[in-house]
Amino acid sequence: MVNLRRVILGTVLGALAAFAWAYVSWSAVRLYDWALEPLPADSALVDAIGRGAPRDGAYGFPGIDMQALSTMDAEQRARTVSDWREASQRGPVGVLLVRKQGRDPISAQRYLTAFGYMAFSAFLMSILMAGMRCPSWVGRWTIGMVIALFAAMAGDGPDLAWFQLPARWVYAGIADTFLTWTVASAVIAAVVRPTRA
Repeated sequence: MVNLRRVILGTVLGALAAFAWAYVSWSAVRLYDWALEPLPADSALVDAIGRGAPRDGAYGFPGIDMQALSTMDAEQRARTVSDWREASQRGPVGVLLVRKQGRDPISAQRYLTAFGYMAFSAFLMSILMAGMRCPSWVGRWTIGMVIALFAAMAGDGPDLAWFQLPARWVYAGIADTFLTWTVASAVIAAVVRPTRA
């Protein structure tokens, strides 16, 4: 039987541990400094992106309109795909994530939203730990680390191939996700123990 009190405590403490690591990784360790470079605020590119993106969204370039592609005859479709492949091979290739309106980068809402996602993830990890028959903290933590590695590799790894994102960015994301949930799962494993029969 699952001890709900321990699951709730694991959720809260695990989320706090994940949130604390997020602060450390961005502010103290500066894990993303080598992976994310700032674009100069006065760059003409910033203005061009603002004008060129019709709305908030994710934009890939060179782009291919899949909806238009589905209405083309076979010859035109083959030519369009060939042109897209050639443009992709020439480069540059990228993904733009655009919000048309500015946002406060350190608003309370942003932190609360992040904490909410971390709390939900910590809840899922706590439920998994509660269902384990592993009596040792080290065993539960090891399983937590395997889950963390799975989440990191499955969540961030494919972006290197599918979206051709820079390797530094992908590797930083993998490392951060793995370390975040390795830290959090250590805390959760200490709190959420199997119920003795």
